[in-house]
Amino acid sequence: MIKFEAVSDRIEICGAGFRPLNMFLNRQLIKILEDLGVPDESFLSLQDEAVEQLRITTENPINAGYYLQRNDIGKSARLSWLVRKLSYIGMSFSDDGFLRDTLELAVLIQLRKLKYKSRIFVERGMTVYGIMDETGILEENQIYCSVQNEKAALVLTGRVVITKSPALHPGDVQIVTAVDVPLNSPLRSVHNCVVFSSKGDRDLPSQLSGGDLDGDLYHVIYDDSLMPTKWSAPASYASAPPIDIGREVLRSDMTDFFIKFMENDQLGRLSTLHQTLADQKPGGVFDPDCILLAEMCSTAVDFSKTGIPVNLTKIPKSSNVRPDFQAPGPRVLIEKSITIDGEDGQDGDEDEVDEIDEAPATRYYESPKILGQLYRAIDEHVFFEQIQRQSRSMRTSHRSSLAEQVWQYVRRETALMQYEHYQPFARDTRDAYEENMIDTMRENSSHPMHFVSEVEVFAGEILGKYGAPNKRQRETSTSMKEKHDRDVAYTVQCILHGQDEKASTAEALERSMACLDVAIHEAKTRKRFGRLVSFTWVAAAVCLKEVEKFVGS
Repeated sequence: MIKFEAVSDRIEICGAGFRPLNMFLNRQLIKILEDLGVPDESFLSLQDEAVEQLRITTENPINAGYYLQRNDIGKSARLSWLVRKLSYIGMSFSDDGFLRDTLELAVLIQLRKLKYKSRIFVERGMTVYGIMDETGILEENQIYCSVQNEKAALVLTGRVVITKSPALHPGDVQIVTAVDVPLNSPLRSVHNCVVFSSKGDRDLPSQLSGGDLDGDLYHVIYDDSLMPTKWSAPASYASAPPIDIGREVLRSDMTDFFIKFMENDQLGRLSTLHQTLADQKPGGVFDPDCILLAEMCSTAVDFSKTGIPVNLTKIPKSSNVRPDFQAPGPRVLIEKSITIDGEDGQDGDEDEVDEIDEAPATRYYESPKILGQLYRAIDEHVFFEQIQRQSRSMRTSHRSSLAEQVWQYVRRETALMQYEHYQPFARDTRDAYEENMIDTMRENSSHPMHFVSEVEVFAGEILGKYGAPNKRQRETSTSMKEKHDRDVAYTVQCILHGQDEKASTAEALERSMACLDVAIHEAKTRKRFGRLVSFTWVAAAVCLKEVEKFVGS
């Protein structure tokens, strides 16, 4: 594809198929699969498995370390390695309140994503890039998908489900045939992506939420329990030509367009209304209102390319009644049954609005559909009590703190090692790290007097009071995690190399011992923030790794 003429000969790689990405269900996809005939038990079983995997995370250090690694928690601080290393030398991470709280926070956040987003892991599924079959060997509605990593190789064959996010129209989910190719086919050298046929009246990617092959990711499901029994024709939306202003684009045009884009960004509102009506209407996602909303969402997605906004006058009317799984948190009254009608609709005529001009309070009902069942199947409080009991059962009876036990182990393994001359360096490194931590806790707080906790910064997620995080919280968590990861990576490099990043690591052990000693025995109590403890475990991970090298040598 020639996007535009350019003089640059540089190629920027935005992503690569080194391995298939994990496949997760979401509420939009679950609703479509339900209406296409997938039984409720399939989703409930998958969610039960996901909850059980979260529960066993706190059972032992091996599970805890694997969970931290898989979810990229504390990667810069080598947290997953640290948890396993402590177990190897006869210690339990559960003996330390900070490490225990970090793992429990990470698990609870994932549980909330399960409950409030239905983000359910599909083991027999994958997310991969899509490319076209240039050899012409694949027939219409056939795909080739070969997965290869360090563990094993797999070539999918038989009927599989394929889709792309966001999926709102029932035709955004299709059933295709995965086939193998001859040994001499060039496709044999293609791995970790899905190859689409170049034959047929219409290409398959465009049938899946209007996809294409310029870097779009596709979901491939080969789990028989999630195979639909019904089929829907794909959506066919007429592509709107971009607006041509008839002259060169100026900076003022870009500014005006950005403001217009912010004013007309209705995708979230349309998606939520689609979810509500799909639960309330007998036809589900096949209802004409839902089909219309799916098309409007497609227009909203393309607005940044075409400049054509959604026609808000076409939005279907809805009441102030919503299903329970859309409740913002547990402290909401859920009614067993509610008569749903349009009398108190939110999009009614202006003449019908009460003189007080107050929107009626949102009411929630117990949804009998699968999303309601999945939502009610998870009890946050019961689950959290279970993992806390498990954590308590893993604790040992040592009188000294876990950090002190680590220090005594280091001293035994490095007898007569001199490190005291690095203590001034260690104090400066500790102070710089904790100042960055305080800045992060303060900058990402939603209230000037209530800061984000050190555990939340270290885990890379802001928990919030209840429910799933909103878009702003998710964006804040992402930026917070990126900043803290940079701060930790810089601190680790300082410990390893000293002030000069290119310097040798010959005395990394001495520097790490000084940092660990200062962190444990010279802890500071800071006004309004108390005693910060995460530097102890950043230093401990580096120190134990250096001790491992020292003993091995």
